[in-house]
Amino acid sequence: MEINEKDFIEVNTDANNKIKEFEYIYYDYIDITIGDPISSIILTNKYVIIGTMTGGIKLYHFKEKRIFIISKNNMEFISGLSFSPQEQLLFASIGDVHYLKYEMKEPFMDNSMPYSKIDLYETNTQHNYNCEDTCVLMSDNSILKLTIFKPELQENIIDDVYINYDITYLKKSNNSSTKQKIEGKINSTNYYVPLDYDGTYLCWVEYKDDNQNREICIQDISKGNVYTNIENKKSIDKRYGHINHAKLLKNNKLLIIHNLNKCVIYEINELFSEVENFNHIGDEVYSVDILYGNNTLSKSYNKYFLHLNKDKNYFDEYGITDKEKLNENQKLKIKTKELKPSSSENIFDSLNLVKYNKNKNGENYIIITLDIDGNVNKYENKIEEKLFNLYEINGIHQDFKDKKFFDMGYMYFIKTNLDFFCITTDHGCFIIRKKQKIK
Repeated sequence: MEINEKDFIEVNTDANNKIKEFEYIYYDYIDITIGDPISSIILTNKYVIIGTMTGGIKLYHFKEKRIFIISKNNMEFISGLSFSPQEQLLFASIGDVHYLKYEMKEPFMDNSMPYSKIDLYETNTQHNYNCEDTCVLMSDNSILKLTIFKPELQENIIDDVYINYDITYLKKSNNSSTKQKIEGKINSTNYYVPLDYDGTYLCWVEYKDDNQNREICIQDISKGNVYTNIENKKSIDKRYGHINHAKLLKNNKLLIIHNLNKCVIYEINELFSEVENFNHIGDEVYSVDILYGNNTLSKSYNKYFLHLNKDKNYFDEYGITDKEKLNENQKLKIKTKELKPSSSENIFDSLNLVKYNKNKNGENYIIITLDIDGNVNKYENKIEEKLFNLYEINGIHQDFKDKKFFDMGYMYFIKTNLDFFCITTDHGCFIIRKKQKIK
């Protein structure tokens, strides 16, 4: 991408303070086999990658606007997908058996991406013995394999459930992996539900009795200790309603979506102080995605994000080098700017033109929610806004809309960078593009 004076825009000009109108249009579609729903998804500025319940992995390449088959099937479903920091490696966890480490080398060809396999069990016998009571959660830097040990005959609801945390860290920087076992004991029932894991904290719900008295629990399991007491927990009762989702946020916060569409953000502490709350505009929330500040900009474009710091260094560590010739006039105008995308239709560009400042409480977060009726909402700076409805997007075949998008009761996902929205449905993954209206 060429950098020149006309590519800079002033954030605080009158033109940029005017409300911009956007529309959401159909961009493309990743198909799936009937009866093989999508079980995981990851989005970057270059790719959308989906994993399915039969272990298939597909990669959609934005620039080529083409689908590549990474793997047709595996022995179990794809339980997680993540990238190394520079997107040189793709990690795919296969059920609770092993994970595959793919090398992202272009040009891609179907079923040809080189990979290595790392087992989560020492032997197949171990897996066969434990597989009914294990689950796997993947974060950006590690895989968490939970093994639930419980009494042989558990009939009394107050019996204990013993949970053994087996963490496999992905040392992505040096291409190696190590295993570390962390043990914890939780007083719970068969209704134990794991919810979220971010590489440091594990969040789950414990059912305490038949009256739906529960505790939302959060534990830092990165220290490698043996846990007998839960560090942070909040008691809730039947009036709180069903918990749809829980997402661990940065800056020590937790998002809980309960009672279909009620969203609450808590501070993670002894009191579980409520920070914010809002209602999703629509019906039952099926999926949620979280974006943070300028991380909404794709990584490959972050190097073109300019700022003027106190040391008169005009460019950050990802910025333009001294070889770029800018006159003093241009430098003075840069203070806090973003680059305009290229007007050329031949150049793929996913720059996010919205500016996100850090709020008083720390790093700004944007919450995107999707409901059963296809409504996609954005919550930012205490404002809830409906962006679009999937059923109203032109370009999606009417047959899909008539059969409904979320009728089979599968897991559904939404991933976005605010320029592209990837929504998984019963029929596949729809890619929706945000575009400024031309007046």
